[in-house]
Amino acid sequence: MEFVLTFQQPQEVYEANADPVTGPAALEPWMLYMRALSEAGVMRGGNRLDVLHATRVRVRDGRRMVQDGPFADTKELLGGYVLIDVPSLDEALTWAERAPSAGRGSCEVYALKAASSL
Repeated sequence: MEFVLTFQQPQEVYEANADPVTGPAALEPWMLYMRALSEAGVMRGGNRLDVLHATRVRVRDGRRMVQDGPFADTKELLGGYVLIDVPSLDEALTWAERAPSAGRGSCEVYALKAASSL
């Protein structure tokens, strides 16, 4: 079964990760986590997102509205995702629990659905 894990953390965590002094040490748990996913053979893809320069698009009454982020209406920012292939939701939840973001923010788990089943 395929699942997407998304990683949310407070903005100050992303700012610390981007700092040239504190960033390398702050990102080490992520490097270890991604290596564990890869070595277990469950990771199918993923990437970091540029949370400090996101753009939100909405269409209202046929007009496009664009807002630069990060967005103040949330306490945690979506910073990345991975696609994993594991036998069950329980195993996906185990990987989510191991995510560094689970301790300071959250990790959400989404089961993928085939486009034909939408």
